[in-house]
Amino acid sequence: MTHTGGADPARAVDTGPAVFRTRTPAPTWEDGLVAGSGRVGVVVHGPGHRLVLSLTHERFFVPVNPRPPAPDLRPVLGDLRRAVLAGDAGRAGGLLEHALRASSYPDGLVWTDPLGICATLTVSVAGARDGVERTTDLHLGEVAVGVRVGEQVEGEGEPVGVGGTEDDAGARCTVRVLAPRGEETAWLAIDSEREVVVELELGLGGALDTALDTGGADGSQAVHVTLAGGRHGRLVATTSDATAVVTAVGEPAWLAGTDTLTCRLVVPAGGRRTLRLDVEVRPADDPSAPVPRAPGPVDWETLRHTQAGSHGRLVGVSVLDLAAPDLGGTTEDVWAAARAGDPDARRRVVEIAYLSGRAHAIAATGELPPTLQGVWQGTWRPAWSADYTLNGNVQNGGIACLVPTGTPELARSLLTLVLAHLDDYRDNARLVFGAEGMLLPSRMSTHGRANHVDAAYPHVFWTGCGGWVLRLAADVVSTTGDRTLVDDQLWALVEGVLRFAETATVRRGGRRHLVPSYSPENAPSGAAGPITADATMDVAILRDAARAAGVLAAARGDHSLDRRWAALAQELPDYRVAADGTLAEWIDDTWAEEPAHRHASQLYPLWYEPDPAFTGRGGDALRAAALATVHTKIAWRAGDPTPPPGRMEMAFGLVQVGLAAAALGDAAAALQCVEWLAIDHWRPALTTTHDAGSIFNLDASGGLPALVAAILLGSSADTLTLLPALPGAWPSGSVTGLRARGGVVVDHLEWDADGCTATLRRLPAAAWLAPAGGVLLRAGRPFAASGTALRAGRLELTGRPATVRLEWTDR
Repeated sequence: MTHTGGADPARAVDTGPAVFRTRTPAPTWEDGLVAGSGRVGVVVHGPGHRLVLSLTHERFFVPVNPRPPAPDLRPVLGDLRRAVLAGDAGRAGGLLEHALRASSYPDGLVWTDPLGICATLTVSVAGARDGVERTTDLHLGEVAVGVRVGEQVEGEGEPVGVGGTEDDAGARCTVRVLAPRGEETAWLAIDSEREVVVELELGLGGALDTALDTGGADGSQAVHVTLAGGRHGRLVATTSDATAVVTAVGEPAWLAGTDTLTCRLVVPAGGRRTLRLDVEVRPADDPSAPVPRAPGPVDWETLRHTQAGSHGRLVGVSVLDLAAPDLGGTTEDVWAAARAGDPDARRRVVEIAYLSGRAHAIAATGELPPTLQGVWQGTWRPAWSADYTLNGNVQNGGIACLVPTGTPELARSLLTLVLAHLDDYRDNARLVFGAEGMLLPSRMSTHGRANHVDAAYPHVFWTGCGGWVLRLAADVVSTTGDRTLVDDQLWALVEGVLRFAETATVRRGGRRHLVPSYSPENAPSGAAGPITADATMDVAILRDAARAAGVLAAARGDHSLDRRWAALAQELPDYRVAADGTLAEWIDDTWAEEPAHRHASQLYPLWYEPDPAFTGRGGDALRAAALATVHTKIAWRAGDPTPPPGRMEMAFGLVQVGLAAAALGDAAAALQCVEWLAIDHWRPALTTTHDAGSIFNLDASGGLPALVAAILLGSSADTLTLLPALPGAWPSGSVTGLRARGGVVVDHLEWDADGCTATLRRLPAAAWLAPAGGVLLRAGRPFAASGTALRAGRLELTGRPATVRLEWTDR
């Protein structure tokens, strides 16, 4: 079922002003406004007199690319391992290429099947001029484009509408779009102050141009379209995998042409016309006809009221207030002031980015998690196939904010995606490593085969995805207390990740080593290729997976794997401080550091519950090394903070650096990452980009709120840290609805120059997570605490809200 969210509706708060205006035109889909139900997405773009609505469904991926099984590397695995252990990355790459050819792999990377377009609706308003304003209501998930009507559009021969005169030439016509939460439906409303004619055209549509050509094929060639006119217009888009049925409900006179359906309607003066667009996707071999749906309510205010109680409630769970004044104007005005250095504006853009990022991450999460582009599409050749890229984008990007900012139930969508392909993961492990258990791929859409690989990008040797999924599953359990999450399928994954690690690692010197290994998309300095041993990220993920598996085992009441997980974690190699004083990206000192790179994968030990190696005996040296990595990465970006070929590339890399900075208490570094994300990666439509100002992408939308949450709250199973890395630029403020491990909800946290006050509770379903002796209370500054829930510096929390006050003692 769709993850609509169900926790604490009564505790949701209003978002305050959530309607934003932009005057920037939207000539392409990447500049458009977006609405999403989680299941269905709509991008609204184009000139005001001819708006284009691109409709997408979360399950409509186009089978345009080959789907070979993972390459069989077993014949060369021994030689490849020997090459890696000898430090010969070039020979390792050559052996990989040989094995790929033997497995009949094509030249170049095999791409995942891309997210497709189900249909495109064009809305042509006679006599309209472009762009009175474009608005988005983040609380309601409603977007609107207002135009002036009454004047003939230059170059068009149509009259100025029906019954128009020069006296009403400046009347307003507004096109609104709303996608009700959890439904496979989008609604269109057209309001007009004067009578206008509107032409509707429904076809497959979609562009072929792309912001970044990653070699994807034209997906439209894999789609066959049939049309049916009549009382309701119907477009059926069929591939060999799936059928998308788009039905326009609300206008009786649809005419079927060769490629499109058309309909003409008249909006009366002072009136409104509405249209419902049902978007259903089913397997291609499903013979059932679309289930007819009743027209439903056409009253727009009823739709808004329902949406406020679903989408709006989820958005309102967590709101950030940095005491910035409402600067008014358009988004362009606010961002221009922030870029000019206005401190009020810089706080304001962070507030808006937090709100809009969460709103769009929620709107893009349904049964499945957000893709690289959420649930939105406008081209048949999207960058990176608009898939689920699992070596960072999904986890540090699209879904990163779901757990910590109050909607952990939505993160279950990741398991819906991943648990559907367990047999593929078993095949991956067998073919790539000759191992048992499960190896998850770095990219997914329609299958789980690890086939996105070449010598330059040997993704099959990045083994961290499975353990990372276990961490995210454990955090859902830890923040909700929901034991039902750990079903047989998830438990099979827990065992599969463990068994893979036990059988794919190489024993040397009493330790288990990952050979070959790959640190996502980076290569050691001076090496002839990226195939290495013991990438720090993969070691860190396995160490963390052992702790995550413990949470899942406790939830299930099955401790049969505990000893094996503990033995594995003990046998993994220790972290290393590199010669330059940073945290080494490869534990084996054969491989030299390469800090000039967008990823910061070696910082994984600090993104969730900090690895005990960083907090226990000897932890100071590792923390200092990690902090040196943070500063090195920031200095590298600051050397040319512009889009590629500059260094402001890949938004979630900033999230990775910022999360580590927050965990280390470096407020200035964390703030730098937040402001780079908010100021450079947000468009006027409040959508986000992969690089500074380019490539439509959801990573910053989900990543920035997660980073802000980490700045304001840290937690482990038995600790709670308030304001671990509060920037001086945020001297006062508040946040609502943050989640902490142990099932703790921080309903309200506010701070000022004197201290902070938190109202918090433990969910009743999470009582089993309460640590004996209470939760140790910490903060980013020295403090004196008071509150009825405090016992000797520890919090004893129940389902009843408790308030704790911290007074700073270093003022």
